[in-house]
Parts: sequence; C-alpha cells; structure tokens
Amino acid sequence: MQYDLIILGGGAAGFAGAMRAMDFHRRVLLIEKNQIGGAALSSGALSSKTWWELAKDFDKLFLTDRGYKVKDFEFSFAEFRRIVQQAVEERRAQMLRQINHYQNLGLLKLVYGTAEFIDPHRIRVFPREGEPFEAEADYFLLATGSRPRLLPDFPVDGRRVITSDHIDLLEEFPPDLLIIGSGVIGCEFATIFSTFPGVRVTMIEKADRILPYEDPDISEVVMQNLSECNVRFFTNAQLKELRRLDDTIEYVVEKDGKLYTEIASHALIAIGREPNSKELGLERIGVRMEPSGHIFTHNTQTSVSHIYAAGDLDNQKAGFVNVAEQEARYAVERMFGRVKRPLEYDHLSWIMFLRPEVAGIGLNESGARAQGYAYRAVRYNYDLTARGIAMRTRRSFFKLITTDEPDPYILGCRAVGPQASSIIGLVAMMIRFSKRVSDLCTVLQPHPSLTEGIQECAREILNEAIFKPEFHM
Repeated sequence: MQYDLIILGGGAAGFAGAMRAMDFHRRVLLIEKNQIGGAALSSGALSSKTWWELAKDFDKLFLTDRGYKVKDFEFSFAEFRRIVQQAVEERRAQMLRQINHYQNLGLLKLVYGTAEFIDPHRIRVFPREGEPFEAEADYFLLATGSRPRLLPDFPVDGRRVITSDHIDLLEEFPPDLLIIGSGVIGCEFATIFSTFPGVRVTMIEKADRILPYEDPDISEVVMQNLSECNVRFFTNAQLKELRRLDDTIEYVVEKDGKLYTEIASHALIAIGREPNSKELGLERIGVRMEPSGHIFTHNTQTSVSHIYAAGDLDNQKAGFVNVAEQEARYAVERMFGRVKRPLEYDHLSWIMFLRPEVAGIGLNESGARAQGYAYRAVRYNYDLTARGIAMRTRRSFFKLITTDEPDPYILGCRAVGPQASSIIGLVAMMIRFSKRVSDLCTVLQPHPSLTEGIQECAREILNEAIFKPEFHM
C-alpha cells in the first residue's frame, strides 16, 4: 500500500502530526503499539496531573487558616483511580472521534501493532490482529515516544517495584513508598502520595538536593514543603541493594560512607526515560542515532532526508507534550512545503506539579552563569500581591533572570506557587516577541491577579516596584 505519510507512534506527537497532515488532505497510515494517546495519557501528563489535582483538592481538607476545620472524612484509592481513568478515557475518546472521522473519509488508516523498516521507503507492519503486511510512503514521522529508564540490578515486577507505568495497577495507597530519583517524575509522585494520610515517602537522590538541575532556592522550597508532609530524603546517597521480601521491600542506602538498611512497602523507580527507538530497523536504513537511542535531527529531519522524528525520540528538547506536538506539526509542514515560521525553543515553558506548583521558561541562574551571561536576578514574593494575600500563600515567589543592561531582555523566569503554570505564559509571550522588561512593566494586568506579581518583579528589576520587597522582610 502506498501512502503520503506513515507515522510510527500514536501518542502526542504522532496524533498531532496526523492531524496536521489531515489539514493538507494527505493519505496517512498511523501505527500505534498500544493505545492512542501513548504515555502522555495513560502514564504521563494527563493521568499524573489528574492524580495531582485530586490530591490538591483533598489537601484543602486539612488547612487550618481558612476559618473551617474538617473533623471526619472518607477517601478511596479505588475511587480516585476511577476518576483518573475516566479523565484519560475522555481525552482518548476525543482523539478517536477525530481519527474515526478521517478514516471514514479515506484519508487516515489507524493500525494497532508494530512496524520495522525494510528499506528507506518501505516498512513491514505487524498488526495486533491479522497478518503482517508491507506499506510504502513518501515520508515517515518517527514518534514512538519513550519508556521509563530502569536500574539494571533492580528488576521491576509491576507490583512492589514499579515505574510510572504501573501506578494505575496499584490497588491501594502504598503505606511506605520508596522513590528512587528526585527529578520531575519522582517529585510529582512524592507530592501526590504524601498528601494522603497513612502514606510515608522516602526519596533517594545522588545529588546534594532534589531537583538538582534547578536553582537551590526552588529545590529548598519544594523540599521544605514535602518534609512537612511526611517525606524524608536521602541526598548525596546511593541505592546499594533492593530485595523483595514476602510483602515488603528491604533496601540498603549508602550516605556519607555509612550503610542504612530500611524497609518499604513499594519502590518507585523514577530516574528518567529512554527513547523507544529499538526494533524499528533504523540502523538498517542509515538513520544516525546516539548510543542512548536518541535520533540525531536538524529541525526534526533525520540523516535520511524523508524521515523525520518528533518528541522523546529526537536529540533536541525532549520530555514535554507541547514540544512533541509542535515538532510533529512542524515536521509535517516541512514535508509538504507548508512551513510558515521556524521551529524555536527559546520560549519553551514547562510545569512541575509539586508542592507548590513550579513553572519556568528559559534560563535559571545556573544556566545563565554556565552560558557566560552577565545577568540580573530578582525574586518577588506572592504575598506582595493582593491576590497572593487573598490566597493565603506562603513560600511562593516569582524570579526573573534578565540581561544586565539598563532596559534588559528577559532570559528566564521561575514561578513557585499556586497558578504558576498560568502565570508563566505571560513571560513566554514576552520572550517569544523579544520584548524588554520595560514592556512587561507597562502591560495592564487584571486586578487582583498573580500576574501582577510578575509585573512587579519586572519593575523591581528597574527599581520601580510599587511594593518594595525590602519593606516586607
């Protein structure tokens, strides 16, 4: 069978690429191994963030500074899990309605299964049902995503020793959860599970603090808040042994030259993800790859000119659904000569759903120093804004990093606190359109809103803030 485009992978990138090809009325074969939506739905962004939203709502029961006190409550892991699954299925149904529409038009064919390259323009498809077949295309988009990285000496059984892929298989809250790794995934699940009564979380991190790639002030706030929710930390530490006992796990941690033997009910391995590039036959057709399995790309194009890659597979900015979607759309636009603007990453914003929410864009202070910038950095607390006071926030702040000049450009921003993910979009727009700090100072923000805090932070860069931080220490 001949197609204009064959897409391997039906997750965020593959679906976005297919829908962009539909805009151009191209014939597309979409091949997905498991379920439409991929890890972004079933074990990634949507499912974990639904868990986080439920945990955040539940956490409000225990606030004591709102004029109420909850004395009795009930909660059910099974019911929480059902709500998460319901959210995932709602999104998947949205995707499938669009796919079915274009299948009925004869433009798109969805096949559940796997595939491998026979030659640069031809693949062999192994459908979940039916006999293998071959298909050809003018172009290919590789969008097979990633999977959790494992520790070779500590086998995963999916019940006691798990990854993020197995959260939905749990039957109850883990009473004593060990999390190996303290990046985004580890910290998000520490935030979620530590919210619920009767759950203790222990985190092991090789670096001297959690979220080691972020500035220390951000790590400190997250770590302090998690500590208050029954989370303890082994930093500068290494997992030496992990043994499955009858109904528990015994593990040994080395810290400061000493060995500590501990017991947990479950262990979550959260040390990052690795690309699903094996078994596609890419080496056979000359697609250049890194030893890690990432694919070398230039503006989404691989070393084989008609084959493109998007999302977690490529060697650019990986790990974000919005990046995967944008790369896939851009790749399809390049294939069919419809590019309107270049693919840019300088205004990439991201969110970490922690305690509190953390969002960022561009460089942090560590990154600015590493790139040799003469920079300025200003922090501005949420509680210097009317909305922050109304929300009764604490330990929440904005931070702007700018060039060091009279009217500087914004290099990056961090927001640590409620609604951080909504606030950061304003700064993304300023960076995208190369606006200066003075431009941010003059945008009329709604009142009372937290975006006023970003504006005041920009004014503080210019020594023009209405509420001066030094009078509120």
